[in-house]
Amino acid sequence: MMFHSRSQIHERTHECDHEHDDAPEHALAPLPSSLLVVTDRHRASEPLTSVLTDAARGGARWIRVREPDLGLFEYVSLCHVLLESVSHPRVVWSVRPHAYAMLRTSYPEARLAVHLTGRDAEWTGPRESLLIGRSVHVEPDADRIPLFARYLLLAPVFDTVSKPDATPLGVTAIGECVRRNHQHVVALGGVMVDRVATCRDAGASAVAVCGGIMESDEPAVRVREYLDTWDSFTVR
Repeated sequence: MMFHSRSQIHERTHECDHEHDDAPEHALAPLPSSLLVVTDRHRASEPLTSVLTDAARGGARWIRVREPDLGLFEYVSLCHVLLESVSHPRVVWSVRPHAYAMLRTSYPEARLAVHLTGRDAEWTGPRESLLIGRSVHVEPDADRIPLFARYLLLAPVFDTVSKPDATPLGVTAIGECVRRNHQHVVALGGVMVDRVATCRDAGASAVAVCGGIMESDEPAVRVREYLDTWDSFTVR
C-alpha cells in the first residue's frame, strides 16, 4: 500500500463530486462520494476542525456530523464551527433533521443533507433535491424504510471497537438490503481499507468510516487511501 506525505497530498476533486442540489428525487440518484466520513470528536487525533479540514484536503466530500451525546443546541453550535472552519464548497454535510432547518437559515449556500436515525420521527421537511439517509442496524423491513431515503447506512457490517457488544451483520447483509429496499446502501462498522472491495462487490454504493479517519495522524492520507482503493476496484 502506498503512503503519501502531507506535502504530496493535493486538492482532490473526486469523480463523485455531484451537485446534489440538482439531483432528481429518486432513491438511486448519485451519492456525493464513495466515502462518508462520520465524526466522533472523542476519538479524533486532533481538534475535530483540524481532522475534517485535513480530510477535506485529501478528498473527503461527504461528512456526517454524528456526535450523539450533544443536545440540539450544542450540536448546532458545533456544526456552525465546522461549517466555518471546513470551508470547502464541495463538501456535503449530513446533519440531524432538527438541526437542518436551523443551519439552512444560517448557511443557505451550504450543501446540507439530512440523516435520520432510529430515534427520529418521520421526516416532514422538504424532500425534493435533498439528500436524505437513514441508519439501520438490523436487516430492515422494507415497509418501515421511507421511500424518499436515498441511502441506508447499514451498521455494523464488521466487528468494530466502537460497539464491541454489537453483533456484526456481515457482508451478505449489504446485498440483502439492496435487494429488499432498492436504495443505496452505505456500509459502516469495521470497514478498513482492505475491506472496501468486499463491501463494493457485495453491493454497497459507498463505505462509511469513523475511527479509521478520526484516529489517524494523517486524515488526508487515510481518506485518499479509501478513495483510491474504491476507484481501483471500480474501474476493473
